[in-house]
Amino acid sequence: MALGEPSANLPNELLENLKNKILKEKFSYTESLGISSLRKKICDHYKLNYKINISIENVAVTAGASAGIFMSLLCSFDKGNSIAISRPGYPAYKNIVKALDMKVYYIDTSKEDNFQLTVDLVKSLPANINGLIVSSPSNPCGTIINNHDMKEIIEVCKSKKIKVISDEIYHKVEYQKEKLTTAFKIDNEVLVINSFSKYFLMTGYRLGWILGDKDFIDKIRNIAMNFYLSPSSISQYVAEHVFNYYDYFDNVVLSYLDNRNYLINGLKKLGLTDFVIPKGAFYLYVDISKLKKNSYYLCKKMVQDIGVTLAPGIDFDNNNGKNYVRLSYACHKKEIADSINLIKEWI
Repeated sequence: MALGEPSANLPNELLENLKNKILKEKFSYTESLGISSLRKKICDHYKLNYKINISIENVAVTAGASAGIFMSLLCSFDKGNSIAISRPGYPAYKNIVKALDMKVYYIDTSKEDNFQLTVDLVKSLPANINGLIVSSPSNPCGTIINNHDMKEIIEVCKSKKIKVISDEIYHKVEYQKEKLTTAFKIDNEVLVINSFSKYFLMTGYRLGWILGDKDFIDKIRNIAMNFYLSPSSISQYVAEHVFNYYDYFDNVVLSYLDNRNYLINGLKKLGLTDFVIPKGAFYLYVDISKLKKNSYYLCKKMVQDIGVTLAPGIDFDNNNGKNYVRLSYACHKKEIADSINLIKEWI
């Protein structure tokens, strides 16, 4: 229950088509920004799901969302610039920022605010902040920024001349009634990162995309050409077809919701009740301080004793994360049930 990886696979029909394609054709290099037909399908995805018209000139297909974050930071900021990220948050953000010789500015969020950015927190950012990475739904908490607040946050950043990168890789893995809009619809100067890994179940295919204005996407082309030449052609072939299976993926999301509720009930029976109920993604960020004061040692001991793996909170928050663990419920329900039973006997 430690990995952020769905257990569900792609539809069998799609996998059969892929097998036949591999046997009959040679996969070669593609355009650095991705196959034009795939970029067009991404545009169609935004028109259908977000009611926004974008051009393929606004889309770059990337070798995973991580490459998208890396290239977006590289193209947008200079050495020594300060990039704000919320804490707890996805650990790769800070690692990439540091690797590019930029400065990390942590925004500490609270349980009272669902461990999410608020308008007031963004208003209070110091004048030297150059960029902000926003994640909704978030990892590790699965909490969201509603559309109204996201609009205000982007407006505040614009007034403070802070460039926003919106990580939307968990979009459509959502459980609330009002679906999230894309930040690109609010302001097309925002950079959007998305991925085929989570909603579309393509983790191992390593494929993502960026939305940005034409000039920015041209910069991405130049970097991608030298960074990895082009995204995987096989992965792009698969990605072109996943848009035919929204019903399939929506049903997988419903299974996550069922898993979430099952896990919550199981944790409550263990006396673990201190968490925010997630409205997206497939994680639960749980306070375990009543069991042990250091989540790293708890997770280490748990995997050694009973073979159950959880992610220690210090991966996501080096300040207060020692009191938390992240549980993923993207696995099969039986795995959740078995894990809960093992933990119950262990504690």
